[in-house]
Amino acid sequence: MAKLEFDGVTKRYPDGTEAVRDLDLDVRDGEFLILVGPSGCGKSTALRMVAGLEDISDGTMRIGDRVVNDLSPKQRDIAMVFQSYALYPHMSVADNMGFALKLAKVPKDEIRRRVREAADILGLTEYLERKPKALSGGQRQRVAMGRAIVREPAAFLMDEPLSNLDAKLRVQMRAEIAQLQSRLGVTTLYVTHDQIEAMTMGDRVAVLKRGVLQQVAPPQELYDNPVNLFVAGFIGSPAMNIAQGSLERDDGRIVVRLGPVSLEVPDAAMDRYPTARGAIGRTVAVGMRPEHFFRPDGAVPEHQRFRARVSLVEALGSEILVHFDVDAAPVVSQDMREAVDNDDAIAALESSARRGTQQFTARFDPGTPPRPGEDIDIAFRGEYLNFFDLESGHALR
Repeated sequence: MAKLEFDGVTKRYPDGTEAVRDLDLDVRDGEFLILVGPSGCGKSTALRMVAGLEDISDGTMRIGDRVVNDLSPKQRDIAMVFQSYALYPHMSVADNMGFALKLAKVPKDEIRRRVREAADILGLTEYLERKPKALSGGQRQRVAMGRAIVREPAAFLMDEPLSNLDAKLRVQMRAEIAQLQSRLGVTTLYVTHDQIEAMTMGDRVAVLKRGVLQQVAPPQELYDNPVNLFVAGFIGSPAMNIAQGSLERDDGRIVVRLGPVSLEVPDAAMDRYPTARGAIGRTVAVGMRPEHFFRPDGAVPEHQRFRARVSLVEALGSEILVHFDVDAAPVVSQDMREAVDNDDAIAALESSARRGTQQFTARFDPGTPPRPGEDIDIAFRGEYLNFFDLESGHALR
């Protein structure tokens, strides 16, 4: 095992485009680190620089204690798992898994031992003599994993390995890969554009935007305390609701006004965002996670609730997602456009900005769901309010 260290690493193409810019990132010995971001953010390029498949323009890349900038891929003691599996169709599972060892002239008995041990770990023992075409997508991915395991490398590199699988199998394989990495304890750098994979698999998550590292933290910390609007908007499914709001004082209380809605801001929220006190009287970006809304009872004061018209209800069995209209302008910045990472979503965001209204999403227990078109009372747990500077996008901490 070995740590991976990016020290000021930059990838610059001949036309001047910087795919990765001044990246400082350590993947600790034995850690499972997820590199996530929208399409084109530079995450796969960063992985390929570790593997030696892309040259490094500036900075230093270390694997363990070795500087590897000028080493060939085979000298770096890493194993890579690709999106496409890259299995040889004419070879059996056993031969696919042991092929790299055969090229390295490892003794046949040792190859057989390593292949059988990996097959046992991955549940592939009964498939060792089959060809890839006789396997399911999940089994092929396990073979690709096995090919990496038998090499006993210093680190695993995984480039969107689950993107070719259907949704149900992706969920299963997410759990299997996380359990496998924990069992083997091998340093792993895993690239994905799927933030659900990022949140459910890694010890830490590093978020990239346009080649620049935005935040690296354990998944829950990243979710609860995003450092800027981009991370807040990108991490979470459903996404954080974000709108323009003004912080004001009202009868001795601090409130945030979102159009006609006024919500009290408790001390706990201001303690989380201490520089928000200096923003009182200004318009800021206000973030509200769907799960922190609730249907209030009579004990909740009027100033902590508001009326909203339901536009759509999604029943998901264990929960419902309620979409409702809010007369508050969305935040339409470059950060927010990149966070949604979808042309249709960007068009919807810009359309909402022109109207000065938008839809929020709340996550409720199933209970008795409201009906589309119905006006309902909604409250929000104010201690979970998030505040960001409208111009810079930085969290007001």
